[in-house]
Amino acid sequence: MNSWLQKPLHKLIMLWLCCLPMPLLADASDAVATEKQLISGLQAIQSFAFDRGLDDFESLSKQLPRYQLAKMLKGDLYAIKAGRLDLLQRVHTQPNAQALLMEAKVRWQGHQHAESNRGDWQSILAQYVLKTSQEQHLLIVDTLAHRIYIYQSVENGYQEVANFYVTLGQKGIGKQSRGDMKTPIGIYRIEKNLADEQLPELYGVGALTLDYPNSWDKQKGRTGSGIWLHGTPRSTYSRAPLASRGCVVLNNSAMQALLRQYRLPPATPVIISRGLTNSGLRDEGEKTAVLSQINQWLRTQQTYQVDWQKVSVYRYPGEAELYYVSFVTDNGQWVEQYWQRQSGQQVAWQLIHESVQPSQQTIQLLSASL
Repeated sequence: MNSWLQKPLHKLIMLWLCCLPMPLLADASDAVATEKQLISGLQAIQSFAFDRGLDDFESLSKQLPRYQLAKMLKGDLYAIKAGRLDLLQRVHTQPNAQALLMEAKVRWQGHQHAESNRGDWQSILAQYVLKTSQEQHLLIVDTLAHRIYIYQSVENGYQEVANFYVTLGQKGIGKQSRGDMKTPIGIYRIEKNLADEQLPELYGVGALTLDYPNSWDKQKGRTGSGIWLHGTPRSTYSRAPLASRGCVVLNNSAMQALLRQYRLPPATPVIISRGLTNSGLRDEGEKTAVLSQINQWLRTQQTYQVDWQKVSVYRYPGEAELYYVSFVTDNGQWVEQYWQRQSGQQVAWQLIHESVQPSQQTIQLLSASL
């Protein structure tokens, strides 16, 4: 039995307060309502209003009978109210209890992260985004907090409009090879929207496929395929934090928001990062220098005709001083470039890898004609 189960009742309550879900920062259908009710139950526990807390968890269990975390919280609250630590022990020895405890823990860590950075999302976004072209949305996955953040274009940049809990690969992050059960770190693009009726039940209400391995992954010898954003089987409300084969998995309510509310088109960027802070880029001067050098290169080279307003530049996650550049040329080519700082060179950043293919719009037109 875990030693913390032996602690006095008030300490046990405080431990649970450190392991419970967080509220979302933006309205996103049923997912927000569910987390709000969980928070209501938490507040009831904090004030020792056990009956009110039980009402919240009973309500959640009735609305979402497959929400295992809510059911366990309800059972634990009954045990706390009765002073029956033996009942807690019995629940926590069930096969899925450790996974549920881990889910509670990462949701709480996500809450702490959100609270410490509340109101400062522009500097968080600036960790990776130097400039964009005309993308309506940007998605950032914080694998440390197990959250996906959706940013929407507004008049003066981008604004966070929602964030959701996500499940990652069984073996964590840093995918290198087929079958390693890890989620990749990098910058990817949405390729296709797969509807519910096209998919096995494992994928829930739908999926957005990603272009892993991208050209940088291939350059590094990384293998595998089928890395998607997708929902959960209807037999469960949410999955454990590390339970996929490498995909980024949302519950079905959150996945429906991506598919129906935000309607993310092909080529939408998805940045999968090791973690987010509110520090922005380490050096604002570096951002200016990188953009200036890339802009100068595009203006002086003879290969492409490019409008600078249609160029996107991102810092690439998980790689030392690597920048990802993408643009569509005037003749419809989709170009991806990777620039990296070169030590001992007169020019600080150099183009080290490039991929050229038809643009997403061209690919869609060709597909429609077949």
